[in-house]
Amino acid sequence: MFARLLPLIACSGCATMWIASQAGGWQKQWDESVHEVRVPQPGYEERLAVVLPLAPEYEPTPPAQPNQPPSALVMKPFALRCRAEQSGHDLVYHQAFRYGSQWKKGVAISVLVEGAIGALGLLAATSQKPAGYVFGGYFAADAAIALPLFFIPRKQIYRTDEVAVLTPVRDDCPDGLALEIAGDSYPVDAAGRITDVAQAALTEWMNAPTGALRIIIAGQARDLPVTDGGRCTWRHNHGGLACQSFIAEAYARTTIVVPQGTLSRPAQAAER
Repeated sequence: MFARLLPLIACSGCATMWIASQAGGWQKQWDESVHEVRVPQPGYEERLAVVLPLAPEYEPTPPAQPNQPPSALVMKPFALRCRAEQSGHDLVYHQAFRYGSQWKKGVAISVLVEGAIGALGLLAATSQKPAGYVFGGYFAADAAIALPLFFIPRKQIYRTDEVAVLTPVRDDCPDGLALEIAGDSYPVDAAGRITDVAQAALTEWMNAPTGALRIIIAGQARDLPVTDGGRCTWRHNHGGLACQSFIAEAYARTTIVVPQGTLSRPAQAAER
């Protein structure tokens, strides 16, 4: 019997949900007629995320003819990946009503549905089937608690929230980016590629890490952390010394904060 009532049970529990929202601090779910205005705030921060692949990466070859699937996977040339982003904040001015017409309709429906379920459960309950006392009692009590909620006066809500905003700027590597390996600096081009000499130095560092592995741009430097598992992955795929690690990592990554305009100005110059 109760299995047939499950679809109704799923849309009930108004009083329980309201009490939980008051206790959990998420009363805004009851807002109606919401109107929000976002105002960007001055000041932002530029960040460059750099990813160093430690294992070979592959891409599909173009199909021989249109509308055909790729024929095979080919290994991509080694390259770092860059992603520049601007992080800032917006002020969100929130205006809404709470406990309006939608609320009252929902409460009325909930009271009727829960009252009916509670009555059916209590009437159908027996000593051999005591579950009806539990379910019926719960829904009857919830309906009784929900009834006074219908008379809550409508409330107008005004609120101002500060929201973090992250805006992608570019996916190529900016001018002046360099990879520092054990004190020696090697330039990184717009596609993220480094020279063969730099790759050899990187392999040597993976075999015997001495000094730091860092990302440098606009006078800022940030370590590019590589774990034992990451170095093992690199050595396994680049003919380095044999090693064994229980945790293999395919990427090393870091994020560096740079002065405003460092990442956006080169992108504009490249378009000209």
